Order: sequence, then C-alpha cells, then structure tokens
Amino acid sequence: MPETLSLQTFSGQPYTITFEPTTREDSVYTVALHKSGSVLFDNLVKAICKASGRSCVDIEVQLFRQGLNFSHCDHVLLDFCGRPGFIYSGFRGLWQLLLLRRFRDSRKLMLVRDPRDIAISFYHSMAKSHTVPDGAVRDVIMEQRNRAQAQGPSEYVLNGGVDGVLHNFNAFAAISRNPSSGPWRVYRYEDVIYTKIDWAKDIASQLNVELSDETIAKLVAKEDVFPETEDPSKHIRRVHPGGYRDSLSPAAIAHIEAKCAKAMDVFGYEKVAEKVA
Repeated sequence: MPETLSLQTFSGQPYTITFEPTTREDSVYTVALHKSGSVLFDNLVKAICKASGRSCVDIEVQLFRQGLNFSHCDHVLLDFCGRPGFIYSGFRGLWQLLLLRRFRDSRKLMLVRDPRDIAISFYHSMAKSHTVPDGAVRDVIMEQRNRAQAQGPSEYVLNGGVDGVLHNFNAFAAISRNPSSGPWRVYRYEDVIYTKIDWAKDIASQLNVELSDETIAKLVAKEDVFPETEDPSKHIRRVHPGGYRDSLSPAAIAHIEAKCAKAMDVFGYEKVAEKVA
C-alpha cells in the first residue's frame, strides 16, 4: 500500500510525497536535463520499476504537480531523498543531492542531449507546450512563456532565454567527471532514441532488476513515438536529433557553443560554429 509523507514548504504551504514502501537497501538516482528526453526517460524508468516490483518515487514530478519546485522545500525533503532502497526518478537538476552520502555512493543514471537541440526544444516548450500548474511556480512559467512568445527562437537564445538550461548542461558535465560524486551511467539522447529496446534493457540492468525481452519490448512500444510532421504545440514535437540546424541562426548556434564549449567536449558533441569560422 502506498504511503504519504506530509510536509510543508518554507512558507508553510502543505504538500505531500507518495511512495511505495521498500525493504531493499540499494538506491538508484536518475537525472535528465530539461528537454533532453527527460519525460521519455522517466516513463521508461517508472515502467521498468512497476513491471519488476521496485519502488520508484518521482519527487520532482510530484512537486511540480503541486505547483512547487525544490527551492520551496527544506532539509526534511532532502533527508527523505537519502532513504535506502528507492529508485529516485525524474530529477531535472541536482538540487542539494550532492550533500547526501547515499546519493554520492549510489548508482546514478544521467540523460543528456545536444545543447543546441535542447535550446530549440526549450523555446517551443516555453512558448506553447509546457504544462502550467497552479501554485507557486505558475508565475515563473507564465513569465517565461510571455518572454518566449515575444521573440523568435534565435532571438530568445541570444537574449539569454535558455541560459539556465545551458548552465545545467555544464553542471552535469562537471559533476559526471568529478570522482567525489560517485558512479554515473551517462546516456546521450542521440545514442538511444532509435534503439530504445537496448536502452531499456540497460536501464533495467542498472536498476538491478530482471525483465524478459518480451516485457521490455511491450514497455518500449508504448513510448516509441515519432511524429510524422513537426508540431511545436505538442510536447513530443520532433524527436529526431539535429533540428536546431533548421531553426537557429548561426549566431544563436555560436552563442550556445561558446556557453557550453567544455561540456560539449565532455559529452562528445561536435561544434559547427568552429567549422564555419
């Protein structure tokens, strides 16, 4: 039976985190950059956990549904993230997780994506498709939406609209190379988007569960979506990598590559602005 943890934000607003109890000791954490295929990744992790009986708790997703994010929450929620035995899924950022010994010592899975594709996907998400919940985060998202709708994608990038997600891209690169942060399994969106069955099998292995090939195939089939035409109003807009080439100006591409130069090298993304220059 699910259990519910009742907490309060810094301002005293009540919120809850629901989870299935576990008797296991091994924990795994999954993190994915915004617009890197994070929903797909989270859906696969949750489906694998459900099929195998592992307890999975998506804290950041549950917060968002209640109109909150980690900036509203104190150490009590952080302490919960250090409990043993859970698959902690759905993190889009690292928050204060590095303060937890269990996080540092446990297995961690990371999904990244070409920051130029992240930028164009983030623009369309903010302009049209991103869910806007009630609660404290609503005003923040609406401000971002108004800003995106007032500009084209290249202008949005050049005016700093995606700098926040680019900062996270750089942070993910740095932390994945830092020995003190513990073990990481890094997936690149471009390497897994066309091989989801193999990806799901590897995720299951990393989560320390065994599922049949038939079960894996069924789970993946539900997530194997490729739109026939691009639709900026939909959450699943394009899927195929490299769309930034049709959407961003050379100046906008150069801006992203300058912001993320070292991190792109870490994750193996080739810069195109250097070739043009």
